[in-house]
Amino acid sequence: MKFIQPKSIRFAAMSGLLLIPLASAGFWWTSSVAQLPQPANISQNNPSLSPVHPDEPVDYTLNERFSLSNSLGIVQQIKNALSSFQELTETSQPILGDRKMAEIGHTDWETQHLGFSNWLGSVEGTLKKQAYQIAKLEFELAQKQFQDGEITQAALEQKEANYRRAEQDFQAFWNSFNIAD
Repeated sequence: MKFIQPKSIRFAAMSGLLLIPLASAGFWWTSSVAQLPQPANISQNNPSLSPVHPDEPVDYTLNERFSLSNSLGIVQQIKNALSSFQELTETSQPILGDRKMAEIGHTDWETQHLGFSNWLGSVEGTLKKQAYQIAKLEFELAQKQFQDGEITQAALEQKEANYRRAEQDFQAFWNSFNIAD
């Protein structure tokens, strides 16, 4: 077994600690953005939005970065990062000791094996539930628009297919979800 220098452990532990506030901010931001209505081109409807980065147009930020599929991909990245933090904690604990690990925070077994899983499950479930609710509302609106002659049968069928997919996706998540305790 290779001995890891304490300075390396401290640096790695501190680097790992940076993940916690970043993950929390990402959860909040993702949840907040997922609750917003998303018209086809929200930036044209809200000209006060300016680019958040010079290399990224507003439409890309809204429609790609803040998309359901991107957010679910980010949840997976956070899962992987927290898994690495768990490994780092296990490796660091014998070297740093219980007192130092407690000072660092988020290193206890309950947080790492119950909390991390439950937190991420809540975020992923929220995203999938909201996607389902939005698809359902869009389908209901499409039914009314079809009755009023505003959209075609094909457009109605597309909204229904989107709704059914979102419903199945949420149901599959629900069936696989469990609360760690």
